[in-house]
Amino acid sequence: MNYVIIGNSAAAIGCIEGIRKIDEEGSITLISSENHHTYSRPLISYLLYGKTDEERMKYRPDSFYSDNKVKTLLGRTVTSIDSEKRTVTVDGKDKIKYDKLLVATGSRPFVPPMDGLENVKNKFSFMTLDDAKALEKALSPESKVLIVGAGLIGLKCAEGINHLVKKLTVIDLAPRILPRNLDEKGSSMIQKHMEKSGVEFFLGTSVKHFD
Repeated sequence: MNYVIIGNSAAAIGCIEGIRKIDEEGSITLISSENHHTYSRPLISYLLYGKTDEERMKYRPDSFYSDNKVKTLLGRTVTSIDSEKRTVTVDGKDKIKYDKLLVATGSRPFVPPMDGLENVKNKFSFMTLDDAKALEKALSPESKVLIVGAGLIGLKCAEGINHLVKKLTVIDLAPRILPRNLDEKGSSMIQKHMEKSGVEFFLGTSVKHFD
């Protein structure tokens, strides 16, 4: 049996462990566009804050792939899937056959259309370890940062970088922060706590234009 897993986070790791409980000999190939050992994505804000490091972010030991006889293709991207022929194409050229396929790539950041965004030099998403590293590299004590989005990811980013920058502003179309996670009282408590640490909020509004 040939198993192919696209992705390298919690679902992918759980799948590998599940397979090996019932099939010790089947071929497992894991493909991930990130060139990193499996790690916990929610910890990237703590990495920037200095509460953890890359070693402690690892989701499983270094020997995990070899212990489970997994072939890894890290830093590689699946460009197409042929469900009839049961193949995936990697980087537009290499084809890998599968009997069972799991797509476990996780979510992608939604970037709303904003006039002039294409002219902004330093713009980042905040989903992966590479995102966090790129953001940290661009920051300085004189940086003024705007975060578009007052949801969980936006506020985790704010938590991670607030101590690294001069000014941090969060803007969101919603009338309060974390509207999908907390009630009004909870949102207000978190907002006040963050405002005490210098974070400025503009809620119930949106970016009209980037100069």
